[in-house]
Amino acid sequence: MLTASLWWPYWSLYILELGVSKTLLGMIFMAETVAQLAFQIPGGVLTDRIGRKKMIIIGSALRATSPLVYVLTGSWQFVLVGMFITQMSNMMIPAIDALIAESTSVEHRAMGYGTFRMMTLLPQIFTPFIGGMITDALGVYAGVRLAIACTFIAAGINVVVRWKYLEDTYSTEHVSSRLDALKEVRSVPRPIWTLISVAAFASIGLRVANQFMAVYATQIVGLTNTQWGLIMTTVGVVSTLLTVPSSIWSDRAGRKPGIMVSLGITPLMYLGFPLSAGFLPLAITRILGGISAGFGGAVTGLEGGSAWLALVADIVPAKQRGKIMGLIATIAGVLSFPGAWIGGLLWDNVSPQMPFYVAAGSSGLAFIIFSIFVKEPKTKAE
Repeated sequence: MLTASLWWPYWSLYILELGVSKTLLGMIFMAETVAQLAFQIPGGVLTDRIGRKKMIIIGSALRATSPLVYVLTGSWQFVLVGMFITQMSNMMIPAIDALIAESTSVEHRAMGYGTFRMMTLLPQIFTPFIGGMITDALGVYAGVRLAIACTFIAAGINVVVRWKYLEDTYSTEHVSSRLDALKEVRSVPRPIWTLISVAAFASIGLRVANQFMAVYATQIVGLTNTQWGLIMTTVGVVSTLLTVPSSIWSDRAGRKPGIMVSLGITPLMYLGFPLSAGFLPLAITRILGGISAGFGGAVTGLEGGSAWLALVADIVPAKQRGKIMGLIATIAGVLSFPGAWIGGLLWDNVSPQMPFYVAAGSSGLAFIIFSIFVKEPKTKAE
Protein backbone atom coordinates (compact mmCIF):
# COMPACT_ATOMS: atom_id res chain seq x y z
CA MET A 1 0.00 0.00 0.00
CA LEU A 2 2.96 2.33 0.49
CA THR A 3 3.33 2.65 -3.28
CA ALA A 4 -0.05 1.43 -4.56
CA SER A 5 -1.98 4.19 -2.78
CA LEU A 6 0.14 6.73 -4.67
CA TRP A 7 -1.77 5.90 -7.86
CA TRP A 8 -4.97 4.04 -6.98
CA PRO A 9 -6.93 7.29 -6.36
CA TYR A 10 -6.06 8.38 -9.93
CA TRP A 11 -6.45 5.04 -11.71
CA SER A 12 -9.74 5.96 -13.38
CA LEU A 13 -8.26 9.26 -14.56
CA TYR A 14 -5.28 7.36 -16.00
CA ILE A 15 -7.51 5.01 -18.00
CA LEU A 16 -9.48 7.98 -19.32
CA GLU A 17 -6.14 9.42 -20.48
CA LEU A 18 -5.80 6.35 -22.71
CA GLY A 19 -8.74 7.60 -24.78
CA VAL A 20 -11.80 5.79 -23.40
CA SER A 21 -15.30 7.13 -22.72
CA LYS A 22 -17.03 6.94 -19.34
CA THR A 23 -19.14 4.06 -20.65
CA LEU A 24 -16.07 2.15 -21.83
CA LEU A 25 -14.38 2.94 -18.51
CA GLY A 26 -17.31 1.28 -16.77
CA MET A 27 -17.10 -1.71 -19.11
CA ILE A 28 -13.38 -2.11 -18.35
CA PHE A 29 -14.06 -2.26 -14.63
CA MET A 30 -16.97 -4.62 -15.28
CA ALA A 31 -14.58 -6.91 -17.17
CA GLU A 32 -12.23 -6.74 -14.19
CA THR A 33 -15.10 -7.85 -11.97
CA VAL A 34 -15.81 -10.82 -14.25
CA ALA A 35 -12.16 -11.87 -13.93
CA GLN A 36 -12.45 -11.41 -10.18
CA LEU A 37 -15.42 -13.77 -10.06
CA ALA A 38 -13.58 -16.49 -11.95
CA PHE A 39 -10.89 -16.85 -9.30
CA GLN A 40 -12.52 -16.37 -5.89
CA ILE A 41 -14.05 -19.82 -5.36
CA PRO A 42 -10.94 -21.59 -6.77
CA GLY A 43 -8.84 -19.38 -4.51
CA GLY A 44 -10.95 -20.31 -1.49
CA VAL A 45 -10.80 -24.03 -2.29
CA LEU A 46 -7.03 -23.92 -2.86
CA THR A 47 -6.64 -21.99 0.39
CA ASP A 48 -8.16 -24.92 2.27
CA ARG A 49 -6.36 -27.58 0.21
CA ILE A 50 -2.74 -26.38 -0.03
CA GLY A 51 -2.60 -24.10 3.01
CA ARG A 52 -2.66 -20.39 3.66
CA LYS A 53 1.03 -19.58 3.15
CA LYS A 54 1.42 -21.27 -0.24
CA MET A 55 -1.69 -19.53 -1.56
CA ILE A 56 -0.50 -16.15 -0.29
CA ILE A 57 2.93 -16.56 -1.92
CA ILE A 58 1.37 -17.60 -5.26
CA GLY A 59 -0.96 -14.59 -5.13
CA SER A 60 1.87 -12.25 -4.15
CA ALA A 61 3.96 -13.40 -7.13
CA LEU A 62 1.05 -12.74 -9.48
CA ARG A 63 0.47 -9.34 -7.84
CA ALA A 64 4.05 -8.41 -8.69
CA THR A 65 3.43 -9.22 -12.36
CA SER A 66 0.51 -6.86 -13.12
CA PRO A 67 2.44 -3.60 -12.45
CA LEU A 68 5.05 -4.80 -14.95
CA VAL A 69 2.34 -5.16 -17.60
CA TYR A 70 1.06 -1.64 -16.87
CA VAL A 71 4.55 -0.09 -17.05
CA LEU A 72 5.69 -1.88 -20.23
CA THR A 73 2.49 -1.10 -22.15
CA GLY A 74 0.38 1.98 -22.72
CA SER A 75 -3.06 1.03 -24.01
CA TRP A 76 -6.36 0.29 -22.33
CA GLN A 77 -6.35 -3.19 -23.88
CA PHE A 78 -3.20 -4.09 -21.95
CA VAL A 79 -4.68 -2.45 -18.87
CA LEU A 80 -7.29 -5.20 -19.09
CA VAL A 81 -4.53 -7.84 -19.24
CA GLY A 82 -2.94 -6.40 -16.11
CA MET A 83 -6.31 -6.27 -14.36
CA PHE A 84 -6.86 -9.94 -15.20
CA ILE A 85 -3.52 -10.86 -13.60
CA THR A 86 -4.36 -8.73 -10.55
CA GLN A 87 -7.61 -10.63 -10.11
CA MET A 88 -5.71 -13.91 -10.34
CA SER A 89 -3.54 -12.62 -7.51
CA ASN A 90 -6.65 -11.87 -5.45
CA MET A 91 -7.09 -15.62 -5.03
CA MET A 92 -4.92 -15.07 -1.95
CA ILE A 93 -7.47 -12.84 -0.18
CA PRO A 94 -9.44 -15.75 1.38
CA ALA A 95 -6.08 -17.15 2.53
CA ILE A 96 -5.08 -13.87 4.18
CA ASP A 97 -8.45 -13.49 5.90
CA ALA A 98 -8.43 -17.12 7.07
CA LEU A 99 -4.84 -16.88 8.31
CA ILE A 100 -5.64 -13.80 10.41
CA ALA A 101 -8.63 -15.59 11.98
CA GLU A 102 -6.42 -18.58 12.85
CA SER A 103 -3.60 -16.40 14.21
CA THR A 104 -5.78 -14.75 16.87
CA SER A 105 -8.00 -15.98 19.68
CA VAL A 106 -11.76 -16.05 19.24
CA GLU A 107 -12.10 -13.27 21.84
CA HIS A 108 -9.75 -10.96 19.93
CA ARG A 109 -10.64 -11.87 16.35
CA ALA A 110 -11.87 -8.42 15.31
CA MET A 111 -8.78 -6.89 16.91
CA GLY A 112 -6.63 -9.17 14.73
CA TYR A 113 -8.38 -8.03 11.57
CA GLY A 114 -8.37 -4.43 12.78
CA THR A 115 -4.63 -4.41 13.44
CA PHE A 116 -3.93 -5.82 9.98
CA ARG A 117 -6.24 -3.25 8.36
CA MET A 118 -4.70 -0.41 10.35
CA MET A 119 -1.19 -1.32 9.24
CA THR A 120 -2.23 -1.53 5.58
CA LEU A 121 -4.11 1.77 5.87
CA LEU A 122 -1.23 3.69 7.46
CA PRO A 123 0.45 4.63 4.15
CA GLN A 124 -2.79 6.26 3.02
CA ILE A 125 -2.25 8.94 5.64
CA PHE A 126 0.16 10.68 3.26
CA THR A 127 0.58 8.81 -0.05
CA PRO A 128 -2.61 9.91 -1.89
CA PHE A 129 -1.63 13.54 -1.31
CA ILE A 130 1.89 12.87 -2.61
CA GLY A 131 0.37 11.03 -5.58
CA GLY A 132 -1.81 14.05 -6.29
CA MET A 133 1.20 16.36 -6.34
CA ILE A 134 3.07 13.95 -8.63
CA THR A 135 0.18 13.72 -11.11
CA ASP A 136 -0.33 17.49 -11.07
CA ALA A 137 3.41 18.04 -11.69
CA LEU A 138 4.00 15.33 -14.31
CA GLY A 139 0.49 14.82 -15.65
CA VAL A 140 -1.82 11.91 -14.88
CA TYR A 141 -0.28 9.60 -17.51
CA ALA A 142 3.39 10.03 -16.51
CA GLY A 143 2.69 10.38 -12.79
CA VAL A 144 0.66 7.19 -12.50
CA ARG A 145 3.20 5.20 -14.52
CA LEU A 146 6.03 6.38 -12.24
CA ALA A 147 4.06 5.29 -9.17
CA ILE A 148 3.27 1.92 -10.76
CA ALA A 149 6.99 1.33 -11.37
CA CYS A 150 7.56 1.84 -7.63
CA THR A 151 4.76 -0.65 -6.93
CA PHE A 152 6.51 -3.30 -9.03
CA ILE A 153 9.64 -2.98 -6.90
CA ALA A 154 7.67 -3.08 -3.64
CA ALA A 155 5.64 -6.10 -4.77
CA GLY A 156 8.83 -8.04 -5.52
CA ILE A 157 10.12 -7.34 -2.02
CA ASN A 158 6.74 -8.43 -0.66
CA VAL A 159 7.06 -11.88 -2.26
CA VAL A 160 10.47 -12.49 -0.69
CA VAL A 161 9.42 -11.30 2.78
CA ARG A 162 6.26 -13.42 2.85
CA TRP A 163 8.13 -16.50 1.55
CA LYS A 164 10.85 -16.22 4.21
CA TYR A 165 8.92 -15.10 7.28
CA LEU A 166 5.23 -15.98 7.04
CA GLU A 167 4.13 -18.80 9.37
CA ASP A 168 1.10 -21.01 8.81
CA THR A 169 -0.32 -23.31 11.49
CA TYR A 170 -3.16 -24.60 9.30
CA SER A 171 -3.08 -28.34 8.52
CA THR A 172 -4.35 -29.74 5.22
CA GLU A 173 -4.28 -33.32 6.54
CA HIS A 174 -8.06 -33.75 6.84
CA VAL A 175 -9.16 -31.57 3.96
CA SER A 176 -11.92 -33.12 1.87
CA SER A 177 -11.72 -34.14 -1.77
CA ARG A 178 -12.68 -31.78 -4.59
CA LEU A 179 -16.16 -33.35 -4.83
CA ASP A 180 -16.70 -33.12 -1.08
CA ALA A 181 -15.46 -29.53 -1.16
CA LEU A 182 -18.15 -28.66 -3.70
CA LYS A 183 -20.77 -30.32 -1.48
CA GLU A 184 -19.55 -28.25 1.46
CA VAL A 185 -19.94 -25.07 -0.59
CA ARG A 186 -23.54 -26.05 -1.31
CA SER A 187 -24.19 -26.60 2.40
CA VAL A 188 -23.29 -23.06 3.40
CA PRO A 189 -24.60 -21.99 6.85
CA ARG A 190 -27.91 -20.14 6.47
CA PRO A 191 -26.71 -16.84 8.02
CA ILE A 192 -24.01 -16.66 5.34
CA TRP A 193 -26.66 -16.40 2.60
CA THR A 194 -28.06 -13.33 4.32
CA LEU A 195 -24.57 -11.84 4.50
CA ILE A 196 -24.13 -12.61 0.80
CA SER A 197 -27.27 -10.59 -0.03
CA VAL A 198 -25.97 -7.70 2.08
CA ALA A 199 -22.59 -7.90 0.36
CA ALA A 200 -24.30 -7.98 -3.06
CA PHE A 201 -26.26 -4.76 -2.52
CA ALA A 202 -23.24 -3.07 -0.93
CA SER A 203 -21.08 -4.17 -3.87
CA ILE A 204 -23.57 -2.83 -6.40
CA GLY A 205 -23.30 0.59 -4.76
CA LEU A 206 -19.52 0.36 -4.69
CA ARG A 207 -19.18 -0.67 -8.34
CA VAL A 208 -21.68 1.84 -9.72
CA ALA A 209 -20.02 4.84 -8.09
CA ASN A 210 -16.54 4.10 -6.77
CA GLN A 211 -14.56 4.30 -10.02
CA PHE A 212 -16.19 7.65 -10.84
CA MET A 213 -15.41 9.45 -7.58
CA ALA A 214 -12.08 10.90 -8.71
CA VAL A 215 -13.58 11.72 -12.13
CA TYR A 216 -16.50 13.55 -10.50
CA ALA A 217 -14.20 15.42 -8.12
CA THR A 218 -11.86 16.65 -10.85
CA GLN A 219 -14.16 17.04 -13.87
CA ILE A 220 -17.46 18.13 -12.26
CA VAL A 221 -16.52 19.78 -8.96
CA GLY A 222 -13.27 21.12 -10.43
CA LEU A 223 -10.73 19.94 -7.87
CA THR A 224 -7.06 19.47 -8.72
CA ASN A 225 -5.45 16.07 -8.31
CA THR A 226 -3.59 17.41 -5.28
CA GLN A 227 -6.84 18.52 -3.65
CA TRP A 228 -8.39 15.10 -4.28
CA GLY A 229 -5.24 13.51 -2.86
CA LEU A 230 -5.55 15.68 0.25
CA ILE A 231 -9.14 14.50 0.70
CA MET A 232 -8.11 10.86 0.32
CA THR A 233 -5.25 11.40 2.77
CA THR A 234 -7.73 12.77 5.31
CA VAL A 235 -9.97 9.76 4.70
CA GLY A 236 -6.99 7.52 5.39
CA VAL A 237 -6.26 9.32 8.67
CA VAL A 238 -9.86 8.99 9.85
CA SER A 239 -10.26 5.33 8.93
CA THR A 240 -6.86 4.41 10.39
CA LEU A 241 -7.52 6.15 13.71
CA LEU A 242 -10.91 4.44 14.05
CA THR A 243 -9.85 0.93 13.03
CA VAL A 244 -8.31 -0.38 16.26
CA PRO A 245 -10.77 1.25 18.73
CA SER A 246 -13.73 0.02 16.67
CA SER A 247 -12.21 -3.48 16.53
CA ILE A 248 -11.85 -3.55 20.31
CA TRP A 249 -15.48 -2.42 20.56
CA SER A 250 -16.51 -5.19 18.17
CA ASP A 251 -14.79 -7.83 20.31
CA ARG A 252 -16.52 -6.51 23.44
CA ALA A 253 -19.96 -5.40 22.25
CA GLY A 254 -20.45 -7.76 19.30
CA ARG A 255 -20.04 -7.45 15.55
CA LYS A 256 -23.45 -6.12 14.58
CA PRO A 257 -23.32 -2.57 16.06
CA GLY A 258 -20.14 -1.58 14.22
CA ILE A 259 -21.32 -3.10 10.95
CA MET A 260 -24.62 -1.20 11.24
CA VAL A 261 -22.72 2.06 11.70
CA SER A 262 -20.62 1.34 8.62
CA LEU A 263 -23.52 0.30 6.42
CA GLY A 264 -25.70 3.16 7.67
CA ILE A 265 -23.17 5.88 6.88
CA THR A 266 -22.31 4.62 3.38
CA PRO A 267 -25.53 5.83 1.63
CA LEU A 268 -24.97 9.31 3.09
CA MET A 269 -21.48 9.35 1.58
CA TYR A 270 -22.82 8.53 -1.88
CA LEU A 271 -25.60 11.12 -1.60
CA GLY A 272 -23.04 13.74 -0.65
CA PHE A 273 -21.33 13.67 -4.06
CA PRO A 274 -24.24 15.16 -6.08
CA LEU A 275 -24.79 17.70 -3.29
CA SER A 276 -21.15 18.88 -3.18
CA ALA A 277 -20.13 21.94 -5.15
CA GLY A 278 -16.67 22.57 -3.74
CA PHE A 279 -13.67 21.24 -1.86
CA LEU A 280 -15.03 21.38 1.70
CA PRO A 281 -18.43 19.71 1.08
CA LEU A 282 -16.78 16.96 -0.96
CA ALA A 283 -14.14 16.48 1.75
CA ILE A 284 -16.84 16.08 4.41
CA THR A 285 -18.70 13.66 2.15
CA ARG A 286 -15.67 11.49 1.54
CA ILE A 287 -14.70 11.56 5.23
CA LEU A 288 -18.04 9.88 5.93
CA GLY A 289 -16.68 7.01 3.84
CA GLY A 290 -13.57 6.98 6.03
CA ILE A 291 -15.74 6.71 9.15
CA SER A 292 -17.66 3.86 7.53
CA ALA A 293 -14.43 2.01 6.75
CA GLY A 294 -13.04 2.72 10.21
CA PHE A 295 -15.94 1.00 11.98
CA GLY A 296 -15.07 -2.23 10.19
CA GLY A 297 -18.41 -3.12 8.63
CA ALA A 298 -17.96 -1.78 5.13
CA VAL A 299 -17.94 -4.25 2.25
CA THR A 300 -15.40 -3.19 -0.36
CA GLY A 301 -15.54 -5.54 -3.30
CA LEU A 302 -13.60 -8.67 -2.37
CA GLU A 303 -13.08 -7.72 1.23
CA GLY A 304 -14.86 -6.41 4.26
CA GLY A 305 -13.75 -4.53 7.33
CA SER A 306 -12.58 -6.06 10.60
CA ALA A 307 -16.03 -6.48 12.14
CA TRP A 308 -17.46 -7.97 8.93
CA LEU A 309 -14.64 -10.51 8.56
CA ALA A 310 -14.81 -11.39 12.25
CA LEU A 311 -18.54 -12.08 11.93
CA VAL A 312 -17.94 -14.43 8.97
CA ALA A 313 -15.16 -16.18 10.90
CA ASP A 314 -17.46 -16.50 13.93
CA ILE A 315 -20.01 -18.37 11.81
CA VAL A 316 -17.76 -20.59 9.65
CA PRO A 317 -15.40 -23.29 11.02
CA ALA A 318 -11.74 -23.28 9.95
CA LYS A 319 -12.02 -26.19 7.48
CA GLN A 320 -14.60 -24.28 5.43
CA ARG A 321 -13.37 -20.75 6.03
CA GLY A 322 -11.36 -20.24 2.84
CA LYS A 323 -14.10 -21.66 0.60
CA ILE A 324 -16.86 -19.64 2.26
CA MET A 325 -14.93 -16.37 2.14
CA GLY A 326 -14.27 -16.99 -1.54
CA LEU A 327 -17.92 -17.90 -2.07
CA ILE A 328 -19.20 -14.68 -0.50
CA ALA A 329 -16.96 -12.59 -2.77
CA THR A 330 -17.96 -14.62 -5.84
CA ILE A 331 -21.74 -14.56 -5.41
CA ALA A 332 -21.78 -10.92 -4.34
CA GLY A 333 -19.64 -10.19 -7.41
CA VAL A 334 -21.92 -12.14 -9.76
CA LEU A 335 -24.92 -10.15 -8.54
CA SER A 336 -23.12 -6.83 -8.84
CA PHE A 337 -20.66 -7.24 -11.73
CA PRO A 338 -22.46 -4.92 -14.25
CA GLY A 339 -22.29 -2.09 -11.71
CA ALA A 340 -19.35 -0.16 -13.18
CA TRP A 341 -20.75 -0.43 -16.71
CA ILE A 342 -24.15 0.78 -15.46
CA GLY A 343 -22.40 3.66 -13.73
CA GLY A 344 -20.70 4.65 -16.99
CA LEU A 345 -23.93 4.42 -18.94
CA LEU A 346 -25.73 6.56 -16.35
CA TRP A 347 -22.93 9.14 -16.45
CA ASP A 348 -22.91 9.40 -20.27
CA ASN A 349 -26.67 9.12 -20.89
CA VAL A 350 -28.43 10.50 -17.79
CA SER A 351 -26.15 12.66 -15.65
CA PRO A 352 -22.84 12.48 -13.73
CA GLN A 353 -24.86 12.57 -10.51
CA MET A 354 -27.05 9.54 -11.24
CA PRO A 355 -24.46 6.81 -10.44
CA PHE A 356 -24.20 8.19 -6.91
CA TYR A 357 -27.98 8.23 -6.41
CA VAL A 358 -28.19 4.60 -7.52
CA ALA A 359 -25.28 3.68 -5.24
CA ALA A 360 -26.99 5.36 -2.29
CA GLY A 361 -30.18 3.38 -2.90
CA SER A 362 -28.40 0.05 -3.24
CA SER A 363 -26.23 0.53 -0.16
CA GLY A 364 -29.31 1.66 1.76
CA LEU A 365 -30.94 -1.69 0.97
CA ALA A 366 -27.83 -3.45 2.28
CA PHE A 367 -28.19 -1.60 5.58
CA ILE A 368 -31.89 -2.48 5.89
CA ILE A 369 -31.36 -6.19 5.16
CA PHE A 370 -28.50 -6.44 7.64
CA SER A 371 -30.35 -4.56 10.38
CA ILE A 372 -33.47 -6.74 10.15
CA PHE A 373 -32.24 -10.22 9.27
CA VAL A 374 -28.67 -10.72 10.53
CA LYS A 375 -28.08 -12.12 14.01
CA GLU A 376 -24.76 -12.98 15.60
CA PRO A 377 -24.08 -16.66 16.40
CA LYS A 378 -24.45 -17.68 20.05
CA THR A 379 -21.34 -19.86 19.79
CA LYS A 380 -18.37 -18.67 17.76
CA ALA A 381 -16.50 -21.05 15.46
CA GLU A 382 -12.88 -21.81 16.33
